[in-house]
Amino acid sequence: MGTKKRHFWIFDNIQPTVNLTIFAVPKSFVGSVGMIQRNAITSWTKLVPRPEIILLGDEKGTAEVASQLNLRHIRNIQVNELGTPLLNDIFSQVHNHASHGVLTYINSDIILTRDFLPTVQQVNANYPQFLMVGRRWNLDIHQPVNFDNPNWEQELHDEINIAGIFSGIGALDYFVFPKPLFKQLPAFAIGRPGWDNWMVGEALKQGYPVINASQTITIIHQNHDYGHLRGNRIEAFHGREAKQNQSLLQGHFAGNSADATDYLIPATVANSPQVSIIVCSDNDGSTLPTTLDSILNQNIDGCEIIVIDNGSTDNTPEVLEGYGKSLQYVGQCGEGIVAARNRGLEMARGEFILFLDGGSTLLPNSLSDQIDAFENRAGSLEMVFSGWEIWEENQLISEVQPYDNLAPILQGRDGLHGFHIWMLTDLLRLVETGAILFRNSWVKRWGGFDSGLSPYAATIDLLLNLASHGAAGICLRKPTIRVSTDYSFKQYTIAILTSDCNQLIENYFSRPTLRDWMRPLQPLCRYQVLVWLAALTYHTQDQHQMLQFLRQSRNYSPYPPQQTINNWYQSLTRISRAYNYPPFQLSPDDLKC
Repeated sequence: MGTKKRHFWIFDNIQPTVNLTIFAVPKSFVGSVGMIQRNAITSWTKLVPRPEIILLGDEKGTAEVASQLNLRHIRNIQVNELGTPLLNDIFSQVHNHASHGVLTYINSDIILTRDFLPTVQQVNANYPQFLMVGRRWNLDIHQPVNFDNPNWEQELHDEINIAGIFSGIGALDYFVFPKPLFKQLPAFAIGRPGWDNWMVGEALKQGYPVINASQTITIIHQNHDYGHLRGNRIEAFHGREAKQNQSLLQGHFAGNSADATDYLIPATVANSPQVSIIVCSDNDGSTLPTTLDSILNQNIDGCEIIVIDNGSTDNTPEVLEGYGKSLQYVGQCGEGIVAARNRGLEMARGEFILFLDGGSTLLPNSLSDQIDAFENRAGSLEMVFSGWEIWEENQLISEVQPYDNLAPILQGRDGLHGFHIWMLTDLLRLVETGAILFRNSWVKRWGGFDSGLSPYAATIDLLLNLASHGAAGICLRKPTIRVSTDYSFKQYTIAILTSDCNQLIENYFSRPTLRDWMRPLQPLCRYQVLVWLAALTYHTQDQHQMLQFLRQSRNYSPYPPQQTINNWYQSLTRISRAYNYPPFQLSPDDLKC
């Protein structure tokens, strides 16, 4: 799986003519599950040209829906001892009965839109054998979709932009492949884990290209519970049938969309720069040449440099004149660094985007290392993090390496879905704006940086916003950037830090993507941040301010009074140690306030 990934351009102005067979195995058409499945299956009938659609199984309502929508229906399929359909028989029957040579298995809760068939057609025309998969958008849909509304697709896209969450790389809900591939499968139980990952692993084993279409196909997964199972979600993923599926997977590579050999890219970016670098300058004329030269000396082609000058009064314009047409230069009237970033974002045309401050420099080969990380994950990334070096007066002071802290989170099953507001106190010391390469379309899609925050907090807010929509990322082990000073706490006053933290929490808990189980955690989050601010204030020798923060935190404490005081003491001791501050020397009695 370590071979270099290939990319393939997909054009969106193709009028599809491909003949396709879609097959699925619905659950019973009752309650909300019935409504969800009707939404999904009806969306498939709206594709042009209309595909052949085969529903399998005899669950309640399947025959009626097949009749109403003029679909094919195969009633008799093999099931296991618990009555769950078996995929070996399903795939075998579809191969024997499908009218067309290109097949698509899809889960019955997935809505397809008009970008599906043009992509299938272009892939099928260029790959004799293939398996195409992709990530999905999770969305709450509580009522039937009005397919008589000519704007139904656009309205769903609008909902995704507000509250959609991109799935992790392990969520595989459709498989497109030509006959006779996958005619024979092990006897996996449908709707239980393992078989979808087997599909990817088997394609790789057989040498078929595995194609990740996540960036070119929008599929919508309608969120649902697992009420059709007695043991709900736990039974689906950890019950008897799940274990049986896992036993069939033993010794076989379990793949996901990031293991794809090829990935699809919209052709709209074919003539765009590979990377846009936004340099935000604020009286940085003396250091700008070092910054710009470090960009120009990178070992990549197709780099767009945009310098946004925040009303500098030094020699910045004269310095930039010497670089001629190798960069774009825009002046603004002191609106601030965050506004400068957003102005550069508006102008940026690259597939990826990096934001640098005027006093920062890129280390050699750093851009190629970050871009390689994107390509090695077959297009299943939105962000690449790295460490950074801190220099003062041409001397290396320290190196910040967030890998050990960030990698376990980023490697989780749901990618950055684990990147939450209660990590705030860690993020403020583990993130440097210039050490993150973003997928440009994602930063644009969700509005860039919050100009009401300080530059550093605006980056944290952007990360939390993108993470709430399911952005996936990884962290490199090596640093990619050199900064001239520590951009975390040394530049913060406690007043600005307090204001930023309050606004970050407000932003996070007001987002439409917030999950219901997270809402009750807001008091605990505020408690932890206030105790953290108290620890920082203690080490500025302001014990009075420290006690004020602790008093405020008491309003949000989940503990009884004495246990709260004990927790303060433990937390302040731990934070002092974690930040390499002098030992915390007060006793629990000293914290009574």
